Amino acid sequence: MLKEGFVIINEYDDPPNEFFPDHDHPGDQLLVVVNGSIEVAMNGQTSILKPGDEMFFPAKVKHGAKIGPEGCLYIDGERPAVQEKS
Repeated sequence: MLKEGFVIINEYDDPPNEFFPDHDHPGDQLLVVVNGSIEVAMNGQTSILKPGDEMFFPAKVKHGAKIGPEGCLYIDGERPAVQEKS
């Protein structure tokens, strides 16, 4: 993740069935599942991610998620937003 510019990297261990309503981030985000599962909705499509799966979220694109019935351990990387030149 660091090589791709994701400088904020966190590990999360969310409990079963936790829900994250639609939201976005100012910069790009990369999610990598370590254990369990997470259902992600973005751009009208839903994906279920399992261990070893990853998903890229472009900056400012709305997405939501629901943690699977066994919980989910995942790594989340954030890449700062690119500053537009005036």
